[in-house]
Order: sequence, then structure tokens, then C-alpha cells
Amino acid sequence: MGEVVMTPRRKSLWRVFYTAPRAEKKSASRLEEQGIEVFLPTRVAIRQWKDRKKKVVVPLFPNYLFAHVDERERLQVLRTSGIVRCVSFGGALAEVSPEEIENLRITQNDPGRLEPLTFPMPKEGARVVIEEGPLRGLKGEVVSHRGQTHLVLTVPSIRQAVRINVPAAWTKPVPEEPRTTV
Repeated sequence: MGEVVMTPRRKSLWRVFYTAPRAEKKSASRLEEQGIEVFLPTRVAIRQWKDRKKKVVVPLFPNYLFAHVDERERLQVLRTSGIVRCVSFGGALAEVSPEEIENLRITQNDPGRLEPLTFPMPKEGARVVIEEGPLRGLKGEVVSHRGQTHLVLTVPSIRQAVRINVPAAWTKPVPEEPRTTV
């Protein structure tokens, strides 16, 4: 009688891959064609052209996609056109939990509500300047945020202040001005 040889089952994990610029969708398609489970979360963005505005579907995290792979498939992904590298932190390959993937999948039920936040978020008390939108150039102090940056514009001469809500991504820290000694 022949002996039954059991091959060990390979462990698949959700890995993060960095793509070439604007290659996320093509790379995801190529991986799916190879039978690899891929997840590319998207969002709806409004793009401005000279003559019109248009809603377009763009990756939620530019240059990133997720693939559920074992080690052999991970190496196969790295040989795929458009894939630059597997993301790692501190020398260890980044692994995304199934719960995180499920949470991201749920966001895809309403991608029009998504807006990525930039990190690091401005800290409370930080001086920032608005770089986008109709309030471009306005400087203020961050008082709080929960996805939005609340700036306080003060007018000391009349002891008044105004709170302004803007997307955190529209702001950048104001460089500290060198202090002069007299």
C-alpha cells in the first residue's frame, strides 16, 4: 500500500504592496488574472478640469493595494508589472488583520463619504496655515480635531476670535519665525 504524504498547508496573510504611481487598478487586475485575492479600496473624488468638474473613482490609499497571499504568492506578486515592493516596517513585512480588511470593505458601501487624512495630524495648539480652498493663506491655531481641523482666528485688538472648520489635509504647520534679540 502506498503512503499518503500530506503537504503542509501554506498560511495566507493580508500583505500590503506599494505600486508604481497611478498603477493600482492595473496591478490589481493583473493579480486577479493570476488568481490572487486582491483588495483595492477606493473613494470618490471630484477632479477639476479647465471647463468642468467630474466625479472619479480613485484609490483610497494612493500607491497601495492589499493581497491575501502565502509566501510563494507574495514572491509572485513582486514579479508582477506595476508592483514596486512589499511594505515593511522595522524590517518585518506589514501584515493587515482580517478585521482591518473587513472594516475597509465596509467603507466601500459608501465610498463618496471617504477622505483620507494626512499624518501626522496637526497637534492641538500648533500654528498652521491653510494651503487649499477659499481660505488659502489663513493662519491660525489648532484647537481640536476629529477628522477636521478646527482653527481659531484671533483678533487681539478687539479681544475676539472665530472658530473655522477645515479638512486637516488642507493645513500645514507654520514654520517658527526666528526670534531676534535686541
